[in-house]
Amino acid sequence: MPESFRKTIKHGSFTVRVRKKPNGTYEARYRANGYNISVSSKKFNKLKAKFAEALNEYTKPTKRTAATLLDTAVTSTVEYSAPMFSEVFEQWLELKRPHIKRNTYDYYVQLYETNILPMFFARNVDAIKQSEVLQLINKYVDQGKMRTATKIYQTLKAVFEFAIGEEYVAKSPMQKIKPPVYEEQNGEAFTLQEESQFLQLLEGSKCNEEIKSALIFILYTGIRRSELASASIEGDFIRVVCAKTRKGFKEKVRFIPITPMLAKYLPGMDLLNLKNVRPDALTQAVKRLMPNHRLHELRHTFITRCQECGVPREVVSVWAGHAADNTMTSNVYTHFSLEFMLEQAKKIIYNL
Repeated sequence: MPESFRKTIKHGSFTVRVRKKPNGTYEARYRANGYNISVSSKKFNKLKAKFAEALNEYTKPTKRTAATLLDTAVTSTVEYSAPMFSEVFEQWLELKRPHIKRNTYDYYVQLYETNILPMFFARNVDAIKQSEVLQLINKYVDQGKMRTATKIYQTLKAVFEFAIGEEYVAKSPMQKIKPPVYEEQNGEAFTLQEESQFLQLLEGSKCNEEIKSALIFILYTGIRRSELASASIEGDFIRVVCAKTRKGFKEKVRFIPITPMLAKYLPGMDLLNLKNVRPDALTQAVKRLMPNHRLHELRHTFITRCQECGVPREVVSVWAGHAADNTMTSNVYTHFSLEFMLEQAKKIIYNL
């Protein structure tokens, strides 16, 4: 991972290199004289103690002897010591980094440090057993955190496949482990009554005006929370950059017409301020106001209302940034005029 901090700490006769990762975690490494130790901590002053603990528990690679076939001479050779799991993970992630978005990269780092590292701390990659991986995955399955369990499985499978390719290990402990069964929760649209309740609760809440406006903006445009930062007003349309564009591909821009439902709120909104609202703050606000719903369901609600108001599914798909279906006619050759989309947007008006 990129280094933005370099320093050393002393522990007895050991001089240990320290670096600070982009997420603020400090990491100390010592790879010399047969040792291969790597420890990390969010607090710099705890790092030395963690290194001392790891050093006390660490066993240097042993030596083995082998008699030659020609005489009784004995030769000593140091056994191979595979790299630490943390080092292999960093190598794997660094190779992925040019091909993934920054938020995906940050997600892998968080998953590793929060959910994987505690289990495999200061472990050599070839010492990790299938039973230990199962124990880690089952821990989150038992807690009902199926999405986390699935992500851990997928990540470890990829890391160990990389380790095989680099000849760090002969086989993967993931070979006979089945992935957790996880059904993605897509959420549901608000009913009209719930939409009305949400707006009333939002109005009377302690949320600041930027959060209130941002939530209403998402509700009546159907954009993803990560697309809010790219939103701008161009005439009668909201212009956004699609968040699902893969790294290395040309940005996909879509235009969503300003509907009557949004138009009545728009004069009181400062879009520049909305773009600075933290996405997590929006997620937490919805959770507080409507505990049984999620932020992404505002997008479901917009798409559902458009179709309930008579807008053709193909048009709604363009506004949402979806493929209408798998036909070339819909996905390649259909191009709706701006005038036609504005006419369709006039249908989006209903009483709450």
